[in-house]
Amino acid sequence: MRYIFGLIGLFLCCCIRNVNVPIRSVSPILVVEGWITTDPPPYSINLSYSGKFTSTYQGGTDSGKEQFITNAGVTIEDDLGGSTACKWISNGTYQSADSNFIGKVGRSYMLKIYLSNGKTYVSKPEKITPVPPIDSVHIVYDSTFITDIRPTQLILSVNTHDPPGVQNFYRWTAYGYIPRKSVGSPCGSSPPTCLPYYCTCNAQCEQLLVNNEINILSDQFIDGREIEQRPVFYSPLYWFGIHFIEIKQYSISEQAYLFWEQYLTQTNRTGSILDPLPAPLKGNVFNEADSNDIALGLFSGSAVHSKKVVIIPFFLQRYYLISVAGEYITLGDCQFVFPNSLPDDTNPPGWENAEEIDLN
Repeated sequence: MRYIFGLIGLFLCCCIRNVNVPIRSVSPILVVEGWITTDPPPYSINLSYSGKFTSTYQGGTDSGKEQFITNAGVTIEDDLGGSTACKWISNGTYQSADSNFIGKVGRSYMLKIYLSNGKTYVSKPEKITPVPPIDSVHIVYDSTFITDIRPTQLILSVNTHDPPGVQNFYRWTAYGYIPRKSVGSPCGSSPPTCLPYYCTCNAQCEQLLVNNEINILSDQFIDGREIEQRPVFYSPLYWFGIHFIEIKQYSISEQAYLFWEQYLTQTNRTGSILDPLPAPLKGNVFNEADSNDIALGLFSGSAVHSKKVVIIPFFLQRYYLISVAGEYITLGDCQFVFPNSLPDDTNPPGWENAEEIDLN
């Protein structure tokens, strides 16, 4: 019996050998992200190369500045022969240089990229279509409190009317300055005057918050109807004070809508074995000499309607916010603790004529 087990053990040992599995090597692919709008310039174009097979979008083993493109020639051209050069700013970001070159409704625009390896990439023409105005902004107080994630919040939604008989595609972005609270710091060399959750100086500020979610909509099933209470921004209530919010409503092309729809489908996959394999997010930029060489990403053109609001939540009291959002009150000078902040006594520029909304 021992003899049999010995033979089996010898057989298993002899069958083990090192196997060098070839790792698929994928050449870097150009990644493009940028658009032109009817907003005043400059317009930004971001260029980079995708990493190796094991890398993330701009990371992995080759993360860092190596992935950004810093020596390309970049221009934006219109359908009437006008153009603007885009100058390198930092990392892989280029900005349009001509302040008079502004996107206009009804005009088409094309991106050209001249790489140092001799390749030239161009985008398909993007026509800027009209966008309806934002009719009104609707605000709801969400009292749901999720510990360690966020405090309570204000949900901002827009109402707009979709033009009938025309295929329309929309995108929304928003950003705002929201009140933040710290314990503060002493005033100069004088002894600190501090009560619970309050210090004499530098205890409050307004922090910039940007919504980076992809928020898109097609009018396929709502043509000509009202778009009601479309959520566009979530403004957390870290402390009592005024919220300065700007909402932008864009018209986008069908190509851009389908691109972002595919992006959302891939990023929202559950990880099930039934999920489709992720596909490269190829857009509308391709090698001028080889149309099969398609870059990742997108160049698009959009009309924009902006609306700024100033929200004053008078219904909230300080004692309530201490109990709900007190854990977000931290030590130190408010502006130093929370990056991209303005002093509490400095309103952000541009909201002088904004609509004021009192929440009582």
